[in-house]
Amino acid sequence: MDRKEANFISSFGATSCTVACASTTQGTPYNARLDTKCDSYYEVKVTDLKPGGSLGVGLVTNDGFQPGWKTKGCFFNGNISNGSAGLIIGFGNKIKVGSVVGVRLMRVDRKCTIIFYHDGQCLGTGFSLDNNSDEFYPCIHVDGSTTVSFSNPAAPSVFERELSNHDNPYSGHWSIEQFFVGPELGEIPASSKVNIQREGDGYRLVIKSFNSFSTSFIITGKAEAFDLIKFTGACIATKMMPPPEFVELEKVIVKALNDDGGFKKIIVSDSGRLILSGPTAEVICSRYVQTFEPVTSIN
Repeated sequence: MDRKEANFISSFGATSCTVACASTTQGTPYNARLDTKCDSYYEVKVTDLKPGGSLGVGLVTNDGFQPGWKTKGCFFNGNISNGSAGLIIGFGNKIKVGSVVGVRLMRVDRKCTIIFYHDGQCLGTGFSLDNNSDEFYPCIHVDGSTTVSFSNPAAPSVFERELSNHDNPYSGHWSIEQFFVGPELGEIPASSKVNIQREGDGYRLVIKSFNSFSTSFIITGKAEAFDLIKFTGACIATKMMPPPEFVELEKVIVKALNDDGGFKKIIVSDSGRLILSGPTAEVICSRYVQTFEPVTSIN
């Protein structure tokens, strides 16, 4: 089916089909759903998504399926959304061409649990709705233009959130185990999180202490087993007043994320630890699975 009315409520009955649709007005989403209700699991493969567009994949009730922003449902678009507002930010990676998004509906008595999957990775529970006996239908929520294929493969057996899949060893969420500073590299307490993501030809690095500190870097060469890095932007930080126990740590973080004397090399060790090292600072991190409390209402 190919539809292009920005606010047209479209229903089509199939368990396996390809759908092309578009919103004709930028910023006004188009919604399309299957007439066949979801009893367990379905997948959507994105074969086309025009630049600047966005796509949400999820479930909607018959009454919740409305034109444009009026639709109320359970969607994943990188965030968890009810169709009009982001309810959990940063739940997963943004949907793009080639993405495969799975939606699992599980019922126990009148409790409804909705679990999302992205490119084979379980993202965990996005919605946990008590006292709910509504019938849900597969639905896409489009701003722009897309082509997707619906299918009904066997449901995954994994229900808990998994470590992110990445095409390089550095990207993802990390938890700082040890933080060493000074020429003598003495250890200081540091209950902080690190997030590294690909950004063009380089990486975006964020350290979350009391404040958040972010910068970007590129890999410039090798030094034995390490990759050499160079910061390509200034360290940007939020400006909240930290409690006394965070003051010295955050001064150290700023220096560590500066090209003058900061981290110079990076590696993921054989034991799976991320190490960022420089002349006056070194951090050792372990993989961290970020968890989220599920949404309990879509209204």
